[in-house]
Amino acid sequence: MAKKMKSLGGRSLSTSSKKSPNVNNMNLLLQEAQKAQLEMQNEIEEMENSLADVEVEATAGGGVVKVIATCDLRIKDIILSEEVEDEDFDTLKDLIIAATNEVIQKAIQLKEEKTNEISEKYLGQLPDFGF
Repeated sequence: MAKKMKSLGGRSLSTSSKKSPNVNNMNLLLQEAQKAQLEMQNEIEEMENSLADVEVEATAGGGVVKVIATCDLRIKDIILSEEVEDEDFDTLKDLIIAATNEVIQKAIQLKEEKTNEISEKYLGQLPDFGF
C-alpha cells in the first residue's frame, strides 16, 4: 500500500499556477537586472572601441623620449629629442622602456576609470537590498 506524502514545512505541494507577489517581484527584478547588464555590456563595448582613438603620452629622461599610445594599448609613436645623440644605446633603450611602461599604465588606468564610471552608472540603479 502506497504511503501518502505530507507537505514539507507547512507548504502545499500542489502544482497551482498561482504565483505569489514575491515571485512576481523577483522575476521583475531579475528582468531589470538582465536588461541593465546588457545595456552595460553594450556601453562598455562602445567605450572600448572608442579607446582606439584616445591617445595618452609619457616621457622619460626629462622629456628626451616621448611615447604616444592609444588606450587600446597600441604604440603610435616614439619621439626622440636630439639630445639623445649623446646617450649610449643601453641608456636610450632604458628610457624607451620606461616611457613605454608609463604610457601603457596611463592607458590602462584611463580604461579602468571609464569602465568604473559605466559600472557605477548601472549598479547604482539596483535597489538597496539592505545588506
